[in-house]
Amino acid sequence: MKILLLLLLFALGAQGQSTSCVGRCGVNDGVSTCQCNSLCTDYGDCCSDFVTECMSCQDRCGEAYLYSKPCQCNNECGSHGNCCTDYDELCGGTGGGVTDQELWDLIEQMFAADMNSVGDQLVIDLQGQGTSGDLAPGPLFVSVPPEALSGPTLSTFVQLQDNYIPSVTESEVEDATEVTEQQAFLDAVMATEVMQLAEAFLQSKNLVTSLRDKLDEIWFTMYTRSGSIVGSSGFEHVFMGELKNGAVSGFHNWVSFQKEEGEGDLNYEGYEKIVDLGTTGSIIMHHFNWLTEPKNIGSMYIGTSPELEMAAYTVCFLARPDSLCPAQMNGYKFQIQTWTLGYNGMVLVGSAYPDI
Repeated sequence: MKILLLLLLFALGAQGQSTSCVGRCGVNDGVSTCQCNSLCTDYGDCCSDFVTECMSCQDRCGEAYLYSKPCQCNNECGSHGNCCTDYDELCGGTGGGVTDQELWDLIEQMFAADMNSVGDQLVIDLQGQGTSGDLAPGPLFVSVPPEALSGPTLSTFVQLQDNYIPSVTESEVEDATEVTEQQAFLDAVMATEVMQLAEAFLQSKNLVTSLRDKLDEIWFTMYTRSGSIVGSSGFEHVFMGELKNGAVSGFHNWVSFQKEEGEGDLNYEGYEKIVDLGTTGSIIMHHFNWLTEPKNIGSMYIGTSPELEMAAYTVCFLARPDSLCPAQMNGYKFQIQTWTLGYNGMVLVGSAYPDI
């Protein structure tokens, strides 16, 4: 009898120590050595088959919505913007079904509607071309007149620049003033034709109900990139930049770049490639140091408005998450890379940037 009891206890213990995600997607049992829920990517304890079992709709079409699952396979996922990437293919659902041509056309339309771009007001000096070493004795931005940053969306964007701590290992707490500034920025970008085009398209694909609410959630929800310390967000990572493990992380925005460069905290070291977008601006691949930490390869738009950048990133984040998304501006085809980050049952922006 004792032997049978011991065998039973051993079997139960072995079940509790499962190392597979089969039948466990979205569950946090607190016992197993690896996990299969939306938080495991944050804590680095996902099971080895997490991606194949939990990030696909294989054998999951029509299952009940469970917020803790990293992606969904039911008719609610379109409105939440968290369908698995193969939802349309495997389930024939309403997760978007967005074609490459539709993305090219939409982003080109948003580009043409960008009335707040200031590329024709900026003077830049590219200097040396290459992938390493300091090839630029001078700054990238030679002239950024104050009026270039005075438009309705750029001026509200500038107000956000002092709200963040670069290090991901330092906790951040938003105060009432910072939240008010975020809401003012969202109000400003949502009033633009660029964002209205994006919202109409995403609603037509059942990818959002309210774009403003979705922007607030995926870009401004604070999360952790360093253990339990809440010190990051998609907006901070992409538009302001962060420091992590002795290097620059994110930092894909020209307004923040010119600010840090002008204050002597950023050293531009040269470019690898640049794409001319006409009077609106350009896209550059470059490398630099910020607060003495390196960014060995980065990319950003120059001169474009924050609403164009955020709209293009958001469309790709919802339509082609965790992948290279086809984009077109000024007739030039390129790609936008987005990465998702699961946190507290939400699918948030981990990163986004142009790939030329």
